[in-house]
Amino acid sequence: MSKTMYSKEQQGLNSNSPCIKQCDYNPELEICSSCKRTIKEIRDWSKMSEKQKLSVLHRIRKLD
Repeated sequence: MSKTMYSKEQQGLNSNSPCIKQCDYNPELEICSSCKRTIKEIRDWSKMSEKQKLSVLHRIRKLD
């Protein structure tokens, strides 16, 4: 699995979107292979609380 490059802010786990504008949905894993989010997380990102966003980013970081 390739490493995704995150900005300095994302590495520090702020709530910036991890989107790198290279969508590549993986149906087997049910996530975008680029940003590592589920369709629901991508869809709901703008409505999520700071805590919810950080939780998603924490899960993504564990995948790398």
